[in-house]
Amino acid sequence: MATIKDVARLAGVSIGTVDRIIHNRGRFASGTARRVKQAIQDLDYTPDIRARNLSLSRKCRIAVLMPSGEQDSGYWQLPLGGMKRALAELASSHVSADFFHFDRYNAETYRAAFARMSESEYDGYIVAPLLAAETEKMFEDIYQNKPVVFFDTDIKSAPRYSFIGQNSKDAGRLAAKLTNLMTRGCKKRIVAVTPDAENEHLLYRLDGFTEKAELPVTIFRLPAEGKALKNRLEELKGLIREEVCAVYVTDSSAHVIAELLEREKLSDRVNLLGFDMVPDNVSYLQKGVIDFILTQRPVDQGVLSIQTLYKKVIIGTDSEDEQFLPIDIITLENMKTFADGRF
Repeated sequence: MATIKDVARLAGVSIGTVDRIIHNRGRFASGTARRVKQAIQDLDYTPDIRARNLSLSRKCRIAVLMPSGEQDSGYWQLPLGGMKRALAELASSHVSADFFHFDRYNAETYRAAFARMSESEYDGYIVAPLLAAETEKMFEDIYQNKPVVFFDTDIKSAPRYSFIGQNSKDAGRLAAKLTNLMTRGCKKRIVAVTPDAENEHLLYRLDGFTEKAELPVTIFRLPAEGKALKNRLEELKGLIREEVCAVYVTDSSAHVIAELLEREKLSDRVNLLGFDMVPDNVSYLQKGVIDFILTQRPVDQGVLSIQTLYKKVIIGTDSEDEQFLPIDIITLENMKTFADGRF
């Protein structure tokens, strides 16, 4: 039996758009309506009347707990934008969200944001659980009563409803494969740069990379900012000059290393690979200083997080326990094809 998800996939639209057209509410283009109606006909889809009546009366209030948008080189603006896009599409379906932001490098701000969130009741929760121990403890009661969706980072021991993101160990393995290809014939080593403030998915990216890398790997940890960062970059500069032919960056800060390589005129002999199409990374990819950028489709993570709770709370349908998104490989040559915002 066809589902509303099948109709949305065949018509090339969101579930919320199909819902609006079926129930004739909100705004939608006539061409979109024709595609949806044709998909309904082709799939012989019949809406569940009970679900329809429920969806007309139910509301879905969502709480989102995530880092401030400007952190990590602006990375968090990407999933945030995806969530806002999905909320706009589902506004007529009574879906809304309140956002509670924290400093990902400061556990106290995480607890404070959770306390503000706890002052109201919500039908579902979306969380970037970068601080694993705090998340498991603070959400202990909520897990039992409301669906909690993790995005970007998973905590496998937590009884969350669904995880949306990348298979991080596979991403690390893929990064190693690309680095191996770039460094054939090199007799030196690779530096894997990772933040001091780690989370689970960065550890998995490291594990996957070191598992498959053919050259020796030195793990180099960088603080987020300030004098400590400057001092560590000086150490890294010396290391790269002497014995390194490639640098692998586990998060969105590859541009920090790219700036160093460009300034020290090392970019011609040192390969560089990192994650996420934040503006500074895009700039260095265009210059050829960054060779490859892998993405975890953070915009899609944001969209899918909202849609997952919409389906659970209003439609009453369940989602997969793990919703892995593709690992995209972006280069100077193909980056324009990703201009649709998926990264």
